[in-house]
Parts: sequence; structure tokens; C-alpha cells
Amino acid sequence: MSRTVHGRAIMGRREKEVFRKMLWQLADFSGLRVITYCVMSNHFHVLIEVPEEQVVDDAELVRRFRVLYPKPTKSVAMRAEDLAQLLAEDGERGQALRASLLSRMGDLSIFMKALKQRYSVWYNQTNETFGAFWAERFRSVIVEGKGFVLQTMAAYIDLNPVRAGLVKDPKDYRFCGYAEAVVGVEAALSGVQRVMRVFKEGDNAADYLAGYR
Repeated sequence: MSRTVHGRAIMGRREKEVFRKMLWQLADFSGLRVITYCVMSNHFHVLIEVPEEQVVDDAELVRRFRVLYPKPTKSVAMRAEDLAQLLAEDGERGQALRASLLSRMGDLSIFMKALKQRYSVWYNQTNETFGAFWAERFRSVIVEGKGFVLQTMAAYIDLNPVRAGLVKDPKDYRFCGYAEAVVGVEAALSGVQRVMRVFKEGDNAADYLAGYR
């Protein structure tokens, strides 16, 4: 969870949409699983599952790189095709790039730092402002245990806009995981599936969505 500086309500619909896209991109790149999330006008919540270990081969590394950097930027001028070639050659530069990218995988702190920095840069450039956007380092709690602990935390996050009086039903608030799951976004459905502890391939999404609701 993280708040804006002084708790200012400066995240409108456009800002929330950009944040939502960055969240999914960085999670895919990092190999982390977004269980659910909610972006409000002055803060956000995200429930993340960190895998115990990942096996990321070069093909997957290139795919993840392309997700985060679909085209060259000022800070990252390399294309995914260039990365693929360097990894295939396996020279010193390719090995260094591989090690650098792999070090960013499966690490919650690196993920959150990248998400907040990436968003801050976008916001300042777009609005011609400068300075800190976020009030502090993110706050986190470990969710573990048996029973309904995971479901309770996920529901708390998805019900943020209801408690704030923005909507009567979380399915009507675009910027939360539950709403995305309802309209069939695969990654969001996977999060609800995890909340309901459903792991079998081919399970009926309507059933575990109904159970979570």
C-alpha cells in the first residue's frame, strides 16, 4: 500500500488507467502474481503473491523484456530483438544483461520501487511538474495462515471504492481486480482463482467468481 504526498487526491481516471497498465506490465515482467488491487485517488493497494522460485529461460526473458519495453526509450534504447541476439551469442555483454534482468525477477521490493518510480516519472513528465509523487516507501504486511485470511484481505482491497462511497458494487469500479475479473480479464480471473484456492485447469470461472462474491 502507498499514498500520494500529503494524501492529495491527484489520481483521476486517466492517472488510474496508466497506473493499472503499469501494474500489470511490471507484474508480468517480474514474474509476480497480482491477486487483486485497487487504485484510489490518493493511494493504492495491491495483493501480490511472490513465487518461491522461478525458472526463466532466455526466450521467456525476451518475452518479459518486450512486455515492459515494447519499443526503445531514452533510458532503455535496446529492442527485444537486440536482447535476444545478445543472449544467443552469450558473450560478456549478453551474460551481464541476463544477470541484470534475472536479478529483478521475483523480488517484491524491486517491483514496488520500479512501479512507483515509473509512475512518478510519467506523471511529472505528463503534467510538467517535478518532485516526489509518493509520500513514503510502500507499507506491506505478510498474508499467511489458514481459513479465510487471503479472502478477507482480497475483499478488503476490492471493497475500497464501496467504503469510499464511489460505487455500490465493486464490479462497477474499473480500477480494482474484482471488476477486471468480472469482465473476463485473464490475469484478474487468475487472482480470484487463487483467492478461492481453485487450481484445476478448466474450472468454471463463473463458479469461483460467485464463490468470492
